[in-house]
Amino acid sequence: MGREVKVMDAPVSWQEFAASAARQASNLHFSSVAAKMRGVHERIHERHPLIERLAVALYDPDLKRLRTFVDSTDSGTSLRAYECPLADVPSLLAIAQSGKARVLNDLSAAISPDSPHSRWLLHEGYRSSLTVPIMRNEQLLGFLFFDSRTRDAFPDDVVADLLLSGHLIGMIVTQELATVQMLVGGLRLASQFAHVRDLETGAHLDRMARYARVIARELAPAHGLSDDYIENVFLFAALHDIGKIGVPDSILLKPGRLDDAERDVMREHVAMGVQMAERLINDFSLAGLENIGMLRNIVSAHHERMDGSGYPNGLAGEAIPLEARIVATADVFDALACARSYKTAWTLDNAFDEIARMGGAKLYAPTVAALLDCREEVEEIYRRFQDDTRTH
Repeated sequence: MGREVKVMDAPVSWQEFAASAARQASNLHFSSVAAKMRGVHERIHERHPLIERLAVALYDPDLKRLRTFVDSTDSGTSLRAYECPLADVPSLLAIAQSGKARVLNDLSAAISPDSPHSRWLLHEGYRSSLTVPIMRNEQLLGFLFFDSRTRDAFPDDVVADLLLSGHLIGMIVTQELATVQMLVGGLRLASQFAHVRDLETGAHLDRMARYARVIARELAPAHGLSDDYIENVFLFAALHDIGKIGVPDSILLKPGRLDDAERDVMREHVAMGVQMAERLINDFSLAGLENIGMLRNIVSAHHERMDGSGYPNGLAGEAIPLEARIVATADVFDALACARSYKTAWTLDNAFDEIARMGGAKLYAPTVAALLDCREEVEEIYRRFQDDTRTH
């Protein structure tokens, strides 16, 4: 059995910790979350050399799933692009419910190799751990893991010190996500006006963003994608059509197909979307934010096609940024499977068949393969995020 630890137990004052956190966060402001984690890990190593791994997993409350996000590992293989239902890990569910950190001083005796995560821990030789819930506004955001290849590496004094570092890491993660979510939220709020006019709702954005995350996760091993890249694809995907807010109602709401002139006007939403994104990035001084270029690429290139037949720039093949290729596949699939003003919804079988047909010529073949390989998960997302009106 592990022992629970109150997360706020600490031998120094909050004021001292806050001052230290502010100094360290200031020094690391424009580096990536991964770099910040490594920086904190290095500081921990100076005091506690047995702590060989730090990792953060995020929680999706809508799908009730955990997913790897970022880690700092001394040696061995990192666990990345992995996710599972929280209910499948009862020990973590108990930590989430109690809000207390937990120490396991002998992992080989405390866990069984009945999940990929447990098998990975034991295979990599980890023998003790400290798990800390990351909370925001009393809601579970994720978990922070400290791991060691030495048994009994977490006596009370070490735990008390690590909980301070845990607070700092929690601040780094929540600040980073909050910064991106502020940008996404501002653009998405504006986007909602367009989607209300377009008879679309947030469910379309929720679905296609999660399809995009599934695809990015599946591509990660072959393309060397980090977990924070995957997370940013998910966050920024919902903003792909932000420029539609500038399209006239007569075109946006037209019940039939557009003529050539109307189609030209509709296609201008890409340039308008890029302008809106750039304005907010500049206004909020977010140009130094890690991966902010992904937002520009998604907005500007999600209508490009592999054979060069897309718009606005007729890009082809690998000239199209990978994140735009990912979002394009997610967006096309959702457009096929759902009703629009000019079409009825296709059945899921037909939508999957059409996506398969488009792979290679129009859509990036690996993104199509990823979507098809995860059909059960894609269908779960489709069922989970439905509009009441079913008119999107």
